[in-house]
Amino acid sequence: MGLALLMCLIPSIFSAQEVLLGCYNNDRSSVTTREQRALTLPFFDDFSGTKIYPDSIKWMDQDAFVNPGFPLNPVTRNAATLDVLDARGNVYPYAISNPFIAEHLTSMPIRLDSIFEPNARALTPADSLYLSFFYQPQGNGNPPESQDSLVLEFGLPNDIDTSWFHVWSAPGQTLAQFLAENDSNYFKQVMIPITEEKFFTSNFLFRFYNYASIVSQSQPSSRGNEDNWNIDVVYLNYGRSFQDLSYPKVCFTGATPSFLKRYQSMPYKHYRANPTASIAEEYELQVSNLDNQAHTMRHRYTVEQVNGNQSYTYPSTYPIMLNAQTFNYAKTAFVSQLFSLDYDRDSTSYIIRHYISDSTCNPPMVDSMIYRQGFYNYFAYDDGIPELGYGVESSAGGAFAVQFELSEMDTLRGVQILFNHTLRDANNKYFDIVVWKDNNGKPGDEVCRLSGKRPQWEDQIYRFVYYPFKQRIRLNGVFYIGIEQQSSGLINVGFDASNDNSQYNYFNVTGAWQPSTKPGSIMIRPVVGANYYIGVDDNQINDHVTVYPNPTSTAIHIDGVTNGISIVMYDITGRKVLERSFTDALSIDDLRNGLYLMNITTTEGNIISKKIMVSK
Repeated sequence: MGLALLMCLIPSIFSAQEVLLGCYNNDRSSVTTREQRALTLPFFDDFSGTKIYPDSIKWMDQDAFVNPGFPLNPVTRNAATLDVLDARGNVYPYAISNPFIAEHLTSMPIRLDSIFEPNARALTPADSLYLSFFYQPQGNGNPPESQDSLVLEFGLPNDIDTSWFHVWSAPGQTLAQFLAENDSNYFKQVMIPITEEKFFTSNFLFRFYNYASIVSQSQPSSRGNEDNWNIDVVYLNYGRSFQDLSYPKVCFTGATPSFLKRYQSMPYKHYRANPTASIAEEYELQVSNLDNQAHTMRHRYTVEQVNGNQSYTYPSTYPIMLNAQTFNYAKTAFVSQLFSLDYDRDSTSYIIRHYISDSTCNPPMVDSMIYRQGFYNYFAYDDGIPELGYGVESSAGGAFAVQFELSEMDTLRGVQILFNHTLRDANNKYFDIVVWKDNNGKPGDEVCRLSGKRPQWEDQIYRFVYYPFKQRIRLNGVFYIGIEQQSSGLINVGFDASNDNSQYNYFNVTGAWQPSTKPGSIMIRPVVGANYYIGVDDNQINDHVTVYPNPTSTAIHIDGVTNGISIVMYDITGRKVLERSFTDALSIDDLRNGLYLMNITTTEGNIISKKIMVSK
């Protein structure tokens, strides 16, 4: 049977196939919104200051998912994704084939009646107010159908409710169609003038929302996350024009790069056994210049072992030349050193900080990016964000497997798997977890089997479920681990569409193993070693942490950290300028104006990073 790439629409004529599905477990239930208070102009958010949740100082609701995975070639590092999942990551129970309103991204109230700097005065339509934003359908996720749409409305609250006014909308389409209509640009910028007198109030609102539709009626196990829209760089201010399309900003964009050649994460023991083969010689950085002027940026990075001795800086040795309004410029950089070889450690991790800067500007153009390179007790091809779902549509016995390679003999303890929610969790079917030997580059003889399992889900975002083996299994060299279905229908496992490791993925629906045709990584992680220690996923930190005000002139207030140990501030060169015991109100009287990176260390060893602008 031929293969078909299907994003939740699965024709019934295919009885055995490998499929991708638009599915993602996006649990945002534990977030509460900050008390509403009116903001003043300008309003700006490129979503780089938060992960998972929109900034609660700027946004009223928490439906949108802030992430680097769903947007493809975003304008800045993250975007806000609207999908069809509720606060616990479940498909909305009222989801139907007709378009329904799924999620919102609503601003806090904004003062459009007045400005206060440099002098207080009233605002009027003559002040030329514009709201601008970038948007993209589908990205790395699922395309919204033609009957779906992304909508923008302006709102005016009253004593009883809010009156909403339709301003703009875009019909659903595939990314390929969007690129063809948008001169191959991955995001499109929209400029909306605000000219009606009624909107110049002290509590103006605007909101985005998406109409979505679940199109697969016959395959409920495939009805997962669908109809993805990505929003980036939202800017509202006066004194603008229709041609005001640039921003004085240069930034990193895209996901943070791994320094490993094959994996996103691997056990420290196997790195030490063959470090030169494990480390990538080079990696790719992506940067964007949103300014209308060209800039020559310098890149540098620092590496610091967590609770260890290795620490080094790779200095700025080459320029990055960026023409005006150049988005997603790819630059190759080099890994200058191997990570340390500490034979008394079972696991370790490293904090890698990247910096770009143009010091010839006033103020300087700067940005930073942080990544945790983990060496824990599992192998991972994925980055922890499942933009899609993976499965094989077949009768009982359909299987898929992922290839891994051990640098030396080790003990397989179990496997971590991330399962996607579907409508009413219709993918809650029995399956077996199977380990196979290698047979000339494909799964061969069976090594062991863990029978009669079902998908499980955690209440927290980015959480894999651990299935331990009853007996530890000694393995060496190449092996395969995967799922064999016990019934027809899809199991729907998380699929990282932003990291293509399809050369290691295989499926079997006819009795013979075939290489996968779907670019991405199946989210299955074998756990090995003497201890079960899976470390700290960098995607799990920053979840609920907010710092304000930002910019600040006197102090920084920190919400969402109850177990902090210390706070360390770094300037744009990576120099440590402040170190304090943790406090939720940090004085910055000793810091000069500029951009700083603030690291908060918690009792669990997590490092929460926030960018702080000091402006006195």
